[in-house]
Amino acid sequence: MKVTDTLNSLRDRLLGRRTDSPEAFLRAGGRDAVASPVVACVGDSITNGLASANYVDLLKQRLGPEGFRFINAGINANLAWNVLQRIDTVIACRPDIVTLLIGTNDVNATFDAETEQRYRREQHLPERPSLAWYRDNVAAILDSLQRETDARLIALDIPILGENPAGEMNRRVDEYNLALRAVCAERDVPCLPLHDDLVALLPEDRTPPEYASDRKLIVSSTASHILLRRSWNDVSRRNGFTVLTDNIHLNDRGATVVADLLETEIRNQAGSA
Repeated sequence: MKVTDTLNSLRDRLLGRRTDSPEAFLRAGGRDAVASPVVACVGDSITNGLASANYVDLLKQRLGPEGFRFINAGINANLAWNVLQRIDTVIACRPDIVTLLIGTNDVNATFDAETEQRYRREQHLPERPSLAWYRDNVAAILDSLQRETDARLIALDIPILGENPAGEMNRRVDEYNLALRAVCAERDVPCLPLHDDLVALLPEDRTPPEYASDRKLIVSSTASHILLRRSWNDVSRRNGFTVLTDNIHLNDRGATVVADLLETEIRNQAGSA
């Protein structure tokens, strides 16, 4: 692909004109135009796959030949509240399976006062991000999907923030994941152990980079991948990480963990339909 094509693709994705979005799916005729099973992957930038290795594309490569159609409903920087505001668009697609990976930004928004204010301003949040608000919004998302669709639901717990499992941000991730798992259990929704599977890949004999809610590193990492054609694993290695690229987003190795978990569960859900 030429650099011009890459930049055009980047522009389209930033403007929401990607071909696998819920809006694109609906414009093309929606569920009535598709006979194959439809899987909607809902989330934030980790799902969107612009600033992170794209696990949805991995699922397309693995399950697309078997007839599965994938919708990428990931939007950068979204919190659970943002997903709730747009869940009707996902419902309109009438998916057979919905996967939900959300919470990274809910936790990251609690990093410090400046980060919180940035999220509130840019994501138009009506209140201060908190654990209770996250729990309520996830519950409302799942309730809407169960009430308005016949889709089988699959959640993944929140991945690591930074590569120090004992660090403050991952202590907060653990608290949010406890709440997420409880919400899912109350609704008989499987919650896949993404966090623990990523932690299992971290070497014990190294000191990871210090956690920072640093958008400069996110931008430089994304530019290195898109413009310099470096693999996400190469970007990750250069930044001193193992499964992340910039303290938040996943490299190819991390995205493979997501795809492995979801591929198995999607097959199980489709087989029991």
